[in-house]
Amino acid sequence: MNAPATPTAATLQLPAGPGPAAAALRWLCDPRPATSPPAPASVPLGAVLEAAIDAKLICLLAHRLLAGPPDAALSRPMRSVLGQIVRANTLRTQLHRGEAVRIVRALTGRGVPVAVLNGLAYDTALYPPGGLRQFTDIDLLVDAANRDAALDVLAELGFTQPGRSAHTRQRSTGDALTPTVSIDITTGLGHTTDPADVRAALARTEAADGDGGEALPVLARADALAHALARLAARARWSGLADAARLALAAPDSFGEAVAAVAEPLSAGWAVLHSHLPDLVPGPLPVACGGPDREEVAG
Repeated sequence: MNAPATPTAATLQLPAGPGPAAAALRWLCDPRPATSPPAPASVPLGAVLEAAIDAKLICLLAHRLLAGPPDAALSRPMRSVLGQIVRANTLRTQLHRGEAVRIVRALTGRGVPVAVLNGLAYDTALYPPGGLRQFTDIDLLVDAANRDAALDVLAELGFTQPGRSAHTRQRSTGDALTPTVSIDITTGLGHTTDPADVRAALARTEAADGDGGEALPVLARADALAHALARLAARARWSGLADAARLALAAPDSFGEAVAAVAEPLSAGWAVLHSHLPDLVPGPLPVACGGPDREEVAG
């Protein structure tokens, strides 16, 4: 199995480093708000807002703060701004989900297996409804043999503008909030680029319906966790930590088989989780995981 090079110790460090702002970010990454400690009260809200924006966790922060006690020290204007942030991202996510449904229909109609990856997939399968997972584009996984066919389908659907890579396509939407939608076609996962492994992962996809709309194909939990941990090891980011934490709680017991196949990148990714969320994720890397379902413990 082809896997990324073994990560170095430097990849275990997340931006922002230690300190009260990092403690607030760890609180946001923990998917158990009912059992985890409350947001550090000693951190000025301005510092938390800045850290959450930089970490792309501002929608999670807004959701947590607005769901807190009514007598929380939030002014009416602050509550209004936080509500607008969440509503805007909800609308943006809905537009992206509609585009993803349209593309998946077209691809499957041509006999091209596909899976939605990363931001939109995580928002659909792991987070409470409301567009809490921020992302910038739609990532789609296809077999390498089908990449050109997938790009042809995108062109037929209006995605003709070039993007940041050779396999990224964009189209203008006419929407004031989301003027452009970008689609990134990939043929590899964080832990493997072997075409046989990718085909196997595509064959194991699960249906995720998000907010009750048409279901999207996403990676099975074991495959998704392996992908997320390898990506976290290669590039430690707070949003990736939040994703991997939710997957670690929700992964099936068969996860041990995935660990045995790609132990090095998964172990490094697990080390990131354990170092920042030790109460949630024990060390060393376990052979099987299980936990609560998609609901974020009703946070």
